[in-house]
Order: sequence, then structure tokens, then C-alpha cells
Amino acid sequence: MDEVQQIPQTRQPSGARARLTAALKAHAGFIVGWLAERGVKPNHVTLVGLGITLAAAPLIAMGWLWLGGLVFLLGSALDGLDGELARHADAPLSRFGGVLDSTADRIGEGAAFAALAAHFASFKGWQDGFTDALAGPMTLELGGNLTGASALAAGATVLALVGGNLTSYVRARAEAAGAECPEGLCTRLERVAILGLGLLLHQPVAAVYVLIVLTFATAAQRLWGVRRELG
Repeated sequence: MDEVQQIPQTRQPSGARARLTAALKAHAGFIVGWLAERGVKPNHVTLVGLGITLAAAPLIAMGWLWLGGLVFLLGSALDGLDGELARHADAPLSRFGGVLDSTADRIGEGAAFAALAAHFASFKGWQDGFTDALAGPMTLELGGNLTGASALAAGATVLALVGGNLTSYVRARAEAAGAECPEGLCTRLERVAILGLGLLLHQPVAAVYVLIVLTFATAAQRLWGVRRELG
């Protein structure tokens, strides 16, 4: 799910992203119906999804990257059901639900990136961010030797988080100004997928640098589209 949920969208996904979104919705239909029959509210799903996503943070920080990535993807997928549940219930759209969902997204992503930065910066013996993660879980040694490679990886992780938040901020400001903000290259769906797969494959540094490029490119793309509309 991207930055705005449970409220009307100004622009619908197109192309490959639209096909992927449609496929995910089709497979989620049974789960959504099951939840609706039991009276589960969209905000409940948002909060449970956030809780699961936050549970991934200590796993990532302790070096259990594949398990942390799996939990992160599970929580993010569950969080993606709240909007579908609201539409399935055929109830009035909740503006507060949209705000809550966007807030939960920012908290979940922030916790995952903070845990990853801690993983890079707080483990003794991290020499090469691209290869050492393949060794699996490491022993937490706070105050260990921070090498140049681990410091760079930690800083890059913070920059990737900033890029993701920037894309959301540009969209929010554009919509507040009455403009239709283009989706861009990397929405939250892509950000979650890249980070989650990077963790699962024990390639977190590669994922971080890909996210830096794509998120800042997306922010620039959105700014350019808004400028063309607003003049």
C-alpha cells in the first residue's frame, strides 16, 4: 500500500504496478472476506500489521536478517489489507483511518531502517557490507569496532529512510496544494519489496543503495510532475 489509504485516490496505478496490485487484491479476497465476517475493523488490521512489522526490528538488529525480512514482509502485507477491508465492508470511508494507516507505514519503515542501521553499526567484525552478511546471525557487541564499511552502510541506511519519507512528503504537500502527484518509480509497494527481499537474500547493503537511488529519483519525478501542473 502506498502513502494514502481508506480515502479516495486521486490517481490509480497503471501498467505493471496495476497488474501486480490487482493480483494481490484477488489473492487477498478470501482473507478480507473472512475478517469482515468476524467484524474486524480496518484500523484493527492496521495496528496488528504495525505490531508485526515492529517485531521484525529486533530480529534485524540482532542479525537474523532472513527471519526479520520475512516478518517485515508479513506485517507489511497484513497492513495492506486495511483499505480492502474498508471497501469490502461497504462502510463510509474513514479519513482518520487513512491518517492512521500512513502513520503506521512511517513507523514500521522507520523501525526497520533503524534496526538495519544498528545492525551495521553495532556488530564487531563487520568488514564488508556486501559479503559478511552471508555469514548469518552475528553476536551483538555494542561498542564494537566501527569500520569504514560499516559506518558507510549505517549512514546509507539513514539516507534510504530519508528518501522514502521524502517521496511521501512530496505527495502529501502536492495533494494539500490541490495537485495530482504522479506515483513515480518507487512507491511504498516497491520500497517494502526491495527492503524485504534484500533482507531475505542477505544483501541488505545492496537493497539500501538501490533504495537511495530510486527514492530520491521518485521524489524528483514527483516534484517535476507537480511543478508542471501547478506552474
